[in-house]
Amino acid sequence: MPGFIYYMHDGPHTFRFELSGDLAGLEVGKLAQAWRTASSTLDGKTLAVDVTFLNSIDEKGRDLLFTWWRDVGARFVANSPRSQTLVESITGLPYAAPGAAVGPTFEPRFTSGSLRAVLLTLTFAATMVFPAKAFASELKRPALDAWDQYLLTANAQMADRAKANFLWTEESPDRLRRVSAGEVVVAPLIHAPIAVPGGLIHHWIGAAFIAGARLDDVIGVVRDYDRYPEFYKPSVIGSRTLSRNDSEDRFSVVVVDKAMFMHRALDSDYQSRFVEVNPAKWYSIARTTRVQEMAEQRLIPEGEGSGYIWRLCTMSRYEERAGGVYIEIEVMALSRPIPATLHWLVDPIVRRVSRASLSSSLEQTREATAAAVKSAGALSASRVTSLRVRAANE
Repeated sequence: MPGFIYYMHDGPHTFRFELSGDLAGLEVGKLAQAWRTASSTLDGKTLAVDVTFLNSIDEKGRDLLFTWWRDVGARFVANSPRSQTLVESITGLPYAAPGAAVGPTFEPRFTSGSLRAVLLTLTFAATMVFPAKAFASELKRPALDAWDQYLLTANAQMADRAKANFLWTEESPDRLRRVSAGEVVVAPLIHAPIAVPGGLIHHWIGAAFIAGARLDDVIGVVRDYDRYPEFYKPSVIGSRTLSRNDSEDRFSVVVVDKAMFMHRALDSDYQSRFVEVNPAKWYSIARTTRVQEMAEQRLIPEGEGSGYIWRLCTMSRYEERAGGVYIEIEVMALSRPIPATLHWLVDPIVRRVSRASLSSSLEQTREATAAAVKSAGALSASRVTSLRVRAANE
């Protein structure tokens, strides 16, 4: 684990830095450079700096934060007594919470990662946030071989989960409490992306509880591919069912990517397999059979382009109990490597956007399911009323 980690999040009105670990030495220069890169795109946004999880800071680090506060008007977020004392020592003023204008910040952690999640998370968390022409890359056989081997292992682990310890949520009492209470939890399944010959493999997970839903409700939403642009707007701009039977689906999806400095799309085909463990437990495995970038209304040949997404796979678990359905989504992706000289800039962006996108995707799935349940309930009530009226007339 690095001694210092920072995350950047560009919101509608606020640009946030979230700092964790020890801000000292060379790390101060890296953070200052990140600010110089980001500041050109602020357009009057408020700068918020969350120092809650800083363990220590040297004089250069203090000078940097003081400069942000004095010259840029940075607002500090400090959610612990120690961090509040730190802010007061930098500004010389009593700490005052920044208020709702700054918006929420989140506990820094390595973020990672249903097909909706992969479409949103991995597209928005594009490993490359740079122009394709400048950083074009080609998918080669060694990277594909490593990807196929990784999926074999992941499939075996999924089969083991079907026999016992089905939910990742239950592996931690705190995680189970949070998810059961309605929180969407996102966490890494690997410490950091795995370097393979000519590529990187990413693996993330997210979990949520959909109260009041039945298993059929959730899977019905998941398999309603033609309505993905409705469920997952504005990111999904096109989708259609190619074929479907009891246990296997084929479909295509177009996801537009406006994250950070990119404005392009992924046009992909998927094969999805559904497995019933028992009447209350199902899982699904979906993987791409074709992934092509689309730029300027033109499809780039498969395996070419920026290489920010080459292959995708998701493994989703669904369990009905406690008056609702637990849903877990493992997201795996194969991408090109991050150039070493740009790793310090790209890595925090990827992690921050990944977390937000996966959380949003799970929330949208929950909302779509709740709407389906409500609609089905209204239809059922209408039918009952019609039958009663008919019986009274007879």
